[in-house]
Amino acid sequence: MIKESSFPAFPSSPIITSSTQGRDSHQVYEALRKSEERYRELVEHANSIILRCDKNGRITSFNEYAQQLFGYSEAEIIGRHLVGTIVPAGESSGRDLRQLIQHVCDHPQEHRYNINENITKSGKRVWIAWTNKILSGENGRPTGILSIGTDITKQRLLEEELRQAQKMQAIGELAGGIAHDFNNMIHGISGYAEVIQQIAEDPRIREYTNHILTTARHAAELTKQLLTFARKGNYQLKDCNTHEITRDVCAMLERTIDRRIRIEQRLEAGRPHVVGDPAQLKSALLNIGINAKDAMPDGGRLSFTSSNITLEKVTTIADFEMQPGHYLLIRIDDNGTGMSPEVRRRIFEPFFTTKESGRGAGLGLAAVHGTIHLHKGAIQCRSREGEGSTFQLYLPIAEAKPNTQQKQAESLPAERKLRIMVVDDEAIVRSYSKTLFEMNGHRVVTFASAEQAITYYRQYCDQVDLVILDMIMPGMDGQELFAFLRRINPMVKAILSTGYSVDSKAQKVIADGVLDCIQKPFTYDRLSKKIEELILSGQLATPKG
Repeated sequence: MIKESSFPAFPSSPIITSSTQGRDSHQVYEALRKSEERYRELVEHANSIILRCDKNGRITSFNEYAQQLFGYSEAEIIGRHLVGTIVPAGESSGRDLRQLIQHVCDHPQEHRYNINENITKSGKRVWIAWTNKILSGENGRPTGILSIGTDITKQRLLEEELRQAQKMQAIGELAGGIAHDFNNMIHGISGYAEVIQQIAEDPRIREYTNHILTTARHAAELTKQLLTFARKGNYQLKDCNTHEITRDVCAMLERTIDRRIRIEQRLEAGRPHVVGDPAQLKSALLNIGINAKDAMPDGGRLSFTSSNITLEKVTTIADFEMQPGHYLLIRIDDNGTGMSPEVRRRIFEPFFTTKESGRGAGLGLAAVHGTIHLHKGAIQCRSREGEGSTFQLYLPIAEAKPNTQQKQAESLPAERKLRIMVVDDEAIVRSYSKTLFEMNGHRVVTFASAEQAITYYRQYCDQVDLVILDMIMPGMDGQELFAFLRRINPMVKAILSTGYSVDSKAQKVIADGVLDCIQKPFTYDRLSKKIEELILSGQLATPKG
């Protein structure tokens, strides 16, 4: 009831009859009733959480939107404490929220606007942006809190995905740089091992150098995974039948994993062809299969399925932006132990692993992530603890083309002796190249910088059969140096050498006229075969003497 004293006194006026007073009083109450109805309608139908609680944290008002979001009816929530219902005792970040209400009452200015992790009746965590107002009694002391909240869970998840994508990009750049330098070191190690192997007469020394070369190859495979994660991809892309690749992977898994794991194939895509690197795609599927095997220590089911889908518009899948078009979807399911949300968020990070020490470098799924990016596709993982995992790989499809195998030469001609110019900023690469190439009859000059190479080539270009260029050098890189040499001699013959996998930049240099690319670390035998292939194809002329 409203007290009379709460209204202002009327000014002097003619005498008001009782009937007039009754009519005015009815109008006041009617206006007040309508005002309350409008207020209640506004609160109940607002697209925001509106709640009130007393100074002890007991809920006294909970609007319809709040009931729908948190899953509590008004009868269930009124009178219950905020903490333990919509406010968890502790956030997933570790912050203790049990004293939150007292802190809001004691320090209202700190809580005029804040973001909290809240919890629904079903246990789902949601992020709410709150605006809080302290309600006070006549004595000025707090009697309760009025809070208005907005659900920002989706925004928070998008921000987290963006941070994760930025972190992955930064780690990828770091991994690419480390792998590049590491490949140069492996190149020197394996190179000098080849030199020792050729001059050694003691069979034990030959055996030891074989061990060095084998270890160097294994190290090179590790850096290859790093480079794949960093998306420094191979340029040798071709038409691939993913059904054939999947069958090969399944056959390999059936021979090597626990026989209690049943492998199923449902390859139903009408268009299974993609443009890609078969070795990398096979490695990606194999990595996922091996991870699934580890998640099923007591046996289980591992299935590979394929289908075709069409995206009508630009679509974001995980952190991949997919253009409209036709795609192949490869789905790998297991019914293993599954993953917690925290593990699932981190599975594509390099060096992250849940395996015990010595049982994995944590690069397998990171390399898969890089491979799919390299093929302009997308990868998505869904998993829950105790319910297995599902990986979905989206790859842009290509028209199937018949396999056309080039006729191989009946026999390679005898090895040609070339006049080779090597340009590389790594001293060990220059030293090894000169030593080993000259041991095999070639004439070699080496240069540490593009400027030195240009000065020599300008004077002696007619005495150089082949230039081996390092892709990444300080000052002028391999692409710029090749363009400069071409201005001196439009017929310059060059092979690009790089510690990275051959990426889009290297492809551009090939399009500009470089004969081919070779990835470090490479053996002399591999380089020799590439040179013979170029001579047989007519791209590299036979030396005159």
